[in-house]
Amino acid sequence: MEVAIIGAGGRMGSWFANYFSRRAMHVFAYDIQKRSLKFQGDVKVASSISACVKCADYVLVCVPVKSTPETIKECAKYMKAGAVIAEISSVKQKSFWALLQMRRDLQPLCIHPMFGPGASEKKQAKILLVPVRNKGAELKLANALFENAKMIVLPNPETHDRSIAIVLGLTYFTNMVFGEVASANNLALLKEISGTTFGLQSLLAESILTDEPDLIITLIKENPFARKYIKEYLKVASATEKLASARSSKGLKADIQKIKSRLQKYQDLQQSYRRLYDIVDSLK
Repeated sequence: MEVAIIGAGGRMGSWFANYFSRRAMHVFAYDIQKRSLKFQGDVKVASSISACVKCADYVLVCVPVKSTPETIKECAKYMKAGAVIAEISSVKQKSFWALLQMRRDLQPLCIHPMFGPGASEKKQAKILLVPVRNKGAELKLANALFENAKMIVLPNPETHDRSIAIVLGLTYFTNMVFGEVASANNLALLKEISGTTFGLQSLLAESILTDEPDLIITLIKENPFARKYIKEYLKVASATEKLASARSSKGLKADIQKIKSRLQKYQDLQQSYRRLYDIVDSLK
C-alpha cells in the first residue's frame, strides 16, 4: 500500500508519516515548508502535491484547518480512481463539504484523531469518524487504515464541532487562563507547596501550551461553537464569583451541591477521585 501525507512537516503529519512507515507501507510526504521534513523511517519526499498523491492508495491531509478544504480539492485533481482521501482537521464543517463535493470515484474519510503527536503507538488510539457518503464502508476503511484504534462515529459535522468546542476549545481556553494567572505569580513556590490538584492542573496547562499557537487559535476561534461555550463559561464564572463574595455561604454551597449532583449522573465522583490518585501514582 502507498500512503501520501500532505502537510507531513507538521507535528501530526510527521507522526503519521512515521506511523505508516513503521507498518511497512510505502510513504510519500509533501509539505510547503520542505525544511521541516524530518522522519525516523523510510519516507520519500515529493516535490509537489501532484507527485505525492498520483499513485497513492491513501492520501492523508494534515494541513491547518483553514487550508484543509482547498488542499482536499487540490489533491483530488491528481488522485487515481478508487483511492481514499482522509482529513484530520479539528473543525469539520468546511472540510466535510469539501469531501462530499469531490468526484465520486474517490473514497472520503472525515476523521479526527483524539491524541497528540506525543502519543505512543502502544496505547489504543481514539479516532472520531464523521460519515460522508457511506457510514459502513468508511468505518471499514478507517479500521483498516488505523489498526487497533477505537473508532467513535458521530452523525454529522455539526455534532462533531459542537462537542469539540467543549472537549478541546473550552478546555484549552480554561487552561490558558489558569496558566496566565499562575505564571504571573511565584510559580516555583506554588509548585513546591502544591498538592495533587494543583500539580495535575499545572501539568495539564503546561502540556497544552506545547501545542502550536495556530492550533490553539483554531480551537478557540475557528470553531463557531467554541465562542458560545466560552461566553457561557465566563457568565457562570462571574455568577460563581458573586456567590463567593456574598456575606452568606448558603448560595455557594447550594451551587456546589447542584454541580455535584449533575456530574454524579454521568460519573461516580468517588471513582473519579480514586482514578486521580491512580494517575498520580503512575507519574511517580
